[in-house]
Amino acid sequence: MCRFRQIRLASLSTLLLALLPLLASAQSLLPTVDGAHTRFTASIETPRAYVSGMCVVMLDGNMMKASLFNEFGITALNFTYQPDKGKVKLIDVLPMLNKWYIKRTLKGDIKHLMKALEQGDTTYVNQRRHITYTFVPYTGGDDDINLSDEDDDYDLTQ
Repeated sequence: MCRFRQIRLASLSTLLLALLPLLASAQSLLPTVDGAHTRFTASIETPRAYVSGMCVVMLDGNMMKASLFNEFGITALNFTYQPDKGKVKLIDVLPMLNKWYIKRTLKGDIKHLMKALEQGDTTYVNQRRHITYTFVPYTGGDDDINLSDEDDDYDLTQ
């Protein structure tokens, strides 16, 4: 009987060691330190439309604050997420999205998306509405974006 337990424990240990890389790869993509932020390239695909841009998520205490904006700098929505309660609050929404039925869908989908990002997944699909949310960590450096107009080399008067 004791020999059987040793073999069972050895096979269980081998199985856990084999699964360890899979478990390690499922780490949270969201910020874990207070004041830290994470940037994502974001896309939201529906059967009729496609929105892409950047999303910045910042941890502030026990709440995450996020802003989603497009390539032109137009903010689509700002929201907060409380991971311990699993609650999402939409703060500002683009006027064309500011309909109760769209906000209800967005709120639920963002909640599921944030939970997916906590588990290391970059995509959430709303099967009922056929909406795909893809948030991939942005790997570009801070020097990729220059918001100052000091380096403008062009002349608009010509």
